[in-house]
Amino acid sequence: MKISHVHILIAIVIIIGGGIGLASQMNLFGTSRSVEPIKLTEDTYDIADIRGSSTLGEIETYYRVPSEAIIEAFSLKADTNPSTFQLKDLKEIYLPVEIEGEEYAVETDTVKVFVSLYSDIPYTSEETFYLPETAVDYLIRENKLTAEEEDYWRKHTFDLDSIEPDEGTTVLGEGTQDEPVIQEEKNPVSIGGRMTIAEIMAMGIDAVTFKEITGLEVPEDKTMAIRDFFTSQGLEFSVLKEKMESFLSSGDKN
Repeated sequence: MKISHVHILIAIVIIIGGGIGLASQMNLFGTSRSVEPIKLTEDTYDIADIRGSSTLGEIETYYRVPSEAIIEAFSLKADTNPSTFQLKDLKEIYLPVEIEGEEYAVETDTVKVFVSLYSDIPYTSEETFYLPETAVDYLIRENKLTAEEEDYWRKHTFDLDSIEPDEGTTVLGEGTQDEPVIQEEKNPVSIGGRMTIAEIMAMGIDAVTFKEITGLEVPEDKTMAIRDFFTSQGLEFSVLKEKMESFLSSGDKN
């Protein structure tokens, strides 16, 4: 019996179509990963599966860490869009820092460690042993750390250093339109928790101002780290840090 070419063609189409359907059902044609991370348990996702392309909104959805928490902890702009900001964008905002001969960049793994500490979902990092001071302060303020974790991370922080240079302010109405007068803005002052009281005072905060801001007398031991001193007095470092930075940046010390 002869088989026509038409019948052969139909048979080939059926075989190929059936094979593709079967492969699709078995997920053999998965050329791209789903946004949803791998699950550790029924309601817990694997932090190791967070990627540079993950957005703040996705972190909030899958790991229950509010976008606002990451925005504040990593000193991002208040108007940062959680649905579009990706973790890999952090490397475009902050300069890497060198600590004990190692270079640390604020990147995806940095956020993974923060998310783990915030959510209490286990994650072991082989590259992040320091966190931005703002992130550690946030975790402490929100009571997300055990006593042992707090002791470790207090000693393993660094200050964020923005890549974007500070820009002057153009003052219109003076000079000419082609050559406007540029009024240079003062660089914002940053106070780190590991700075000593003596260093803070050398920046322009005298004993009187110190008491006005903190409500405390300057201690005899001025070699104490400013954060340790405030903590020992039951005060919130981040709040007083902002007040001191505001005072120093305003130029009132002069």
